[in-house]
Amino acid sequence: MKTTKTQKRWNASLGATLGATLGLLAAAPLALAAPDAGQLLNEQQRLNKPGQQPVNKPALLDAEAAQAAQSGGFKAQIKQVRFTGAEGLASETELQAWVADRLGRSLNHAELQALAARVTAQLQARGYMLARAYLPPQDLSEGVLEVAVLVGRLESGAGRVQLLGKDGGLNTRLNTRLAAIANAALPPGAVRGEQIERAILLINDVPGVSARASLDKGAEPGSSRIIVTAEELPALGGSVFADNFSNRYTGALRVGAQGFWNRPLGLEDVAGLSLSASEGTKQAALSYAFALNPAGLRANLAASYLRYEVGQELKRLDLSGSAQSLVAGLSYPLLRGREQNLWLSLDAERKQLSDQALGLSLRERRLHRLGAGLSGSGWDTLLGGGLNEFSAGLSVGQLNLAGNAGDQAADALSARTQGGFHKLSWRLARSQSVAADWAPNGLSLYLAANGQQASRNLDSSEKFMLGGPNGVRSYAVGEAVGDSGWVFNGELRQDFMLGGGLRAQALGFVDSGSVTQHASPWAGALQGQPNRYTLHGVGLGLNLFAQSWSVRSGVARALGENEGRNPATGLEADGRQDRYRLWLQLQARF
Repeated sequence: MKTTKTQKRWNASLGATLGATLGLLAAAPLALAAPDAGQLLNEQQRLNKPGQQPVNKPALLDAEAAQAAQSGGFKAQIKQVRFTGAEGLASETELQAWVADRLGRSLNHAELQALAARVTAQLQARGYMLARAYLPPQDLSEGVLEVAVLVGRLESGAGRVQLLGKDGGLNTRLNTRLAAIANAALPPGAVRGEQIERAILLINDVPGVSARASLDKGAEPGSSRIIVTAEELPALGGSVFADNFSNRYTGALRVGAQGFWNRPLGLEDVAGLSLSASEGTKQAALSYAFALNPAGLRANLAASYLRYEVGQELKRLDLSGSAQSLVAGLSYPLLRGREQNLWLSLDAERKQLSDQALGLSLRERRLHRLGAGLSGSGWDTLLGGGLNEFSAGLSVGQLNLAGNAGDQAADALSARTQGGFHKLSWRLARSQSVAADWAPNGLSLYLAANGQQASRNLDSSEKFMLGGPNGVRSYAVGEAVGDSGWVFNGELRQDFMLGGGLRAQALGFVDSGSVTQHASPWAGALQGQPNRYTLHGVGLGLNLFAQSWSVRSGVARALGENEGRNPATGLEADGRQDRYRLWLQLQARF
């Protein structure tokens, strides 16, 4: 028994010594750039970010059928237009400006109705979707035209919103929950267009539901009701993929599958499962999201586990480890509409990161983080119209290295990452239609930038990265890792319709980024490398999109020098010196 205790103490001492030794070696830039659990988890989380939004506005409210204009021999010369019932909707000056070009002219019945329709359109453009301008019975012998305005309101009671199934009735539970969403967003009485849009979009946010709306006359005089036609989408779905987006040291080629289950409990919920693997990594992730109230407040839960083994020329070091992540969060749409959206999010995350070498513990780290963020999107008509997107988030956290005394000692002599930290992350993007006489149809411009600023030296799981398919594409995943940095991506895209539902997209791109390796460099941290440097690259891409599958490809070339190369070997983070890089992803949806 005594021998066993002695052996345990010897193993613990050896592990601490090995941890301290390797920790100090890892702090020197001459060491091999072996990825650890934190970096690999970081890389996977960046690859799983949501894609870009489509550059077209969603159609939510079906247009009402235009009534046939009746033109006859009757004509009246209009000298003056008098408005009634428009108080609070528009000023008298604005009302008169809408009809000024018709004064002094002789108008027939159809033209008079068109004048009223013009006023209706102007009011609805201001958000008064139920407002109507009409011509009451009147005498036009003096040339004075009265245009009456009915503000419009939803009828009272539950009948103001009627839910219909596209191909039949909705199940009772879903009908009840969708009605609760609509009634919460649409109070009785006068409503604005943004309230209607919010109601329909919140219904569309329910997993497995697609909905549109139309206006109908209400049972009460001067009232309207909203007809919502909802379609239940398949409960199960997902995709499989293959790409070369992973880290070379754990196998660049990656395969995976993602699946979802809409409303597994019959509520406004969705469950997801994601699996991926490369030569040296295995990852599984679970997610579950559900509504907390009809106003759009949602809770999000996620858990992931990653196991890795380092290969290639570093295989002899027998480096391996695991990363676990648990996330719980809330999200709420402050604005929800066709033109503008704004979301508030809060989340808490716990990470447990373990690394081993030669079968002994190298690092045991625990990280707790709290985050708050705003994200949004908005349309404009600048240069033919485009979509703007933004996000900003603040994270505060605490890193604990007490799981391995050697790693803790090495950190105290070098990066000093243990303890509290905070960082600010941001993203800006614009998708711009190019609508000019010289421009072919389908030409667009995409501009995006993202970055982060850290308060101190960070753990590898929280660092910023330049290289990879979502960064500076001429550099490998894991290149140019630092505490702070930014990346810019610019793409000129040309879409082609090939027939049979197949769309091709050719693009040229330019990427640029800057990274600060250490917020607070320590003695011996750099040894010839600059703490801050930039990377640049250009490239061409070709994408194919079909209803159930897609192919994305691109080739990029580095511009200028990489000042972050290993100064002793001249190698980059993936152990190579490539100037060109090819990216390929295949995906099939079911």
